[in-house]
Amino acid sequence: MKQDILNYPVILTEYTDDGHYYVVTSPNIPGMVTDGKNLTEALTHAEDAMATMLDGIDYPAVQDPKLWKLKDNQLVTWVTVSMTKWLTQHDQ
Repeated sequence: MKQDILNYPVILTEYTDDGHYYVVTSPNIPGMVTDGKNLTEALTHAEDAMATMLDGIDYPAVQDPKLWKLKDNQLVTWVTVSMTKWLTQHDQ
């Protein structure tokens, strides 16, 4: 069985304004925004947000994150999601 596995860079923005949390966005996937209390939770939520946004559309080309201008409270990491697994779990 062919696996549809996607890997996109995301921007993690750390906030301490109203507690401590992380917001995840990706210029590759306009409109994708999620968050988490810590890095693990934020990245787990990013997998689901990414799959939700990409379900049923042509996957966008991966941008080079080296070209992104980041703020001091931001860093880039990559999120991998198996669309095959996600679709199987959400078709039930």
